[in-house]
Amino acid sequence: MISDRPVQTHMTTIFTEPLIILIALIFLFISLLNHQIQMTILILLVMGLMVFTKSWSRFSFSKMAFDSEIDKNKVFPGERIRLKIEARNNKLLPVQIQIKLMIDESHFISDTPACENSFLLWFQKTTFSWSLKAMHRGCFNIGHPHIIVADLFGFFPRLKIWQDSVDVIVYPKIIPIRPFSMPEHYFFGVPGAQSPVQDPVYILGTREYQSFTPVKLIHWKASARYDKLQEKVCEPSTQEKILIVVDVELFQTLQAKDDFEIMLEAAASMAVYFESHGNAVGFMTNAVIKGGKPGFVPISRNRQNLSNILETIARMDMKSGSSLSDIFHQHISILWGINCIFCSQSIDPSIVKMKEFYAHKRIPVKYFVSRTGDIEDGKDFISDTIQEIGSICL
Repeated sequence: MISDRPVQTHMTTIFTEPLIILIALIFLFISLLNHQIQMTILILLVMGLMVFTKSWSRFSFSKMAFDSEIDKNKVFPGERIRLKIEARNNKLLPVQIQIKLMIDESHFISDTPACENSFLLWFQKTTFSWSLKAMHRGCFNIGHPHIIVADLFGFFPRLKIWQDSVDVIVYPKIIPIRPFSMPEHYFFGVPGAQSPVQDPVYILGTREYQSFTPVKLIHWKASARYDKLQEKVCEPSTQEKILIVVDVELFQTLQAKDDFEIMLEAAASMAVYFESHGNAVGFMTNAVIKGGKPGFVPISRNRQNLSNILETIARMDMKSGSSLSDIFHQHISILWGINCIFCSQSIDPSIVKMKEFYAHKRIPVKYFVSRTGDIEDGKDFISDTIQEIGSICL
């Protein structure tokens, strides 16, 4: 925490305003001149109380300890997180304490007031708790609460801003999408009987063992069942490798914030869809990623990879960073078997250039845009390969 400092409220003005103190001193002087003992005692008691409580307040943060806890830091929109802050008073002086959680209500909504008050006796502790509902995608910093501790009467409060904070990742909303086809790539050539090479990944069945078949293809359990050597019959399998690309340059130029958020929801939903159907999925973007994270997630098939894709999308800003082609050359060396889904705001000459880039790399591409717009060149290309993103969102 940074060092504490005095803070004024409407309740403490009478004790901290210099003019009020000056008037009290004048009345004290007049009462002494006129031998007004009762008035003198009253003013001395008030001023003594001011000095005592101010000294009390100076030690209010002494031996105070604070700990924070959050139940989860990765959620989807509409889910809730619970934030707890524990305050401990490890001294004899009791204190009043107020903790104000600094949150933007456009990002999180709390069931309880953001400002909570309590009173701590000697060697006592209390816990402040908030239930926060995530509203939309993003990477948000929850923390830096304002902690106000005061004397017993609350005359001289002091403020500290807690520097500890935690990043909360709110994933994009996952929406149902209509299935759409992508070109298939085979590990070992064409499928079925047309392929001379068998794929050991996909077992079609068993048959009696042939002498020229490698021993590693013997199906031992089936052999024990039939009391005769059986071999595995394999067929080529297919696996799509999907690279989802989001180009933010046109979103930034047109300041199309709403279209940008819809496109990110669709991109995240496509990643979830293809991963659930057994495909290897990767992600690439030229956006600035909060936290200095890379804008590329390698093509892979596992739950952690999907989490990395969703987190990258959550951290995206609508600001263009490096070139997409530079990111592609830097991270992707093996091009065989990749299908690309390219997402942009609308059709412009740059999307035609990207088509030429992927055609040169021999990568099939499916294009999705927020708005088709108008472009004179390449109308055949548009009608064949570009769809509005709304056409697949249910």
